[in-house]
Amino acid sequence: MRLLPEARESGYTNSFDGTPIYWELHGPALTDPKAKRPMAFCYGLVCSINQWRLQLERYSAKHPCIVFDYRAHHKSGNPSDFAYLNISALAKDLNAVIEHLEIKKPVHVWGHSMGCNVTLEFALAYPEKCHSLVLCCGTPNSPFANMFGSQYPELLSQKLFDLLNKYPQPLYKAWHFFKSYPKLTHAISYVAGFNTDTSTREDMSAYAEAVSDVDSETFFKLLEDMSRGDLKNILPKIKTPTAVVAGALDRVTPPSEQKELAEGLCDAEYIEIPAGSHNVQLDFGEYVGLKVEDFWRRRNLDKKA
Repeated sequence: MRLLPEARESGYTNSFDGTPIYWELHGPALTDPKAKRPMAFCYGLVCSINQWRLQLERYSAKHPCIVFDYRAHHKSGNPSDFAYLNISALAKDLNAVIEHLEIKKPVHVWGHSMGCNVTLEFALAYPEKCHSLVLCCGTPNSPFANMFGSQYPELLSQKLFDLLNKYPQPLYKAWHFFKSYPKLTHAISYVAGFNTDTSTREDMSAYAEAVSDVDSETFFKLLEDMSRGDLKNILPKIKTPTAVVAGALDRVTPPSEQKELAEGLCDAEYIEIPAGSHNVQLDFGEYVGLKVEDFWRRRNLDKKA
């Protein structure tokens, strides 16, 4: 299910280990002298480029906008060695796309949920390529920490990964069973992922379809990597100006997690969107845009050069 317009350009590039990574360029050509600063977008775990629909609608008239599929997601290939299926590898996938497109100037990098982890890893490894960061609904901790306002998901997650390491196949089969019933993924998006009064049915359906398109090993390996909560160790090293955008009604990564994320960074501002959910960039795309643009303007980050 595709909710984005046709791209100006699209294609594949090989990442650091040879994994083919699919990318799209929307908006003006990178060589257009009138184009504003490029943007790159990193979606969440088992999500898709559709998660950035409203941002592309807002910015692609003037900014070259890059979206891409992570390794083992959708149109991109699987790594030959699944040891290279982790957050750091996804950040290198973004770098491979930027290098392939020969983007010389630093870019505005947006991340959502797990995409915040990818964005921060990218900023740590390639600070010279980041002009600003926009982190929507991320957490410096395990994604299970304070999920739904409870400590039980964190406790259950420890048992989950113990089982995964001992008996992976039953959990993989359970994931395939879950994927075979799209109504279940729709139900989860209604309960946790979206503000159903503001997000569209098409956005929620696209999310459910994206989840069903990713295999079990990819889901569990990346989820386990996120659960280690390694971001706390790298936050003080990241100097890039950052807008941390929280949904006030986010039950997956509550605002307390996102405040902690902003406080851990050297140069960050916390922005809370009333009535925003875990997909705040789709709930209130225009309002998020206004708040981020104000952040850029006050920091003199909105200049063309």
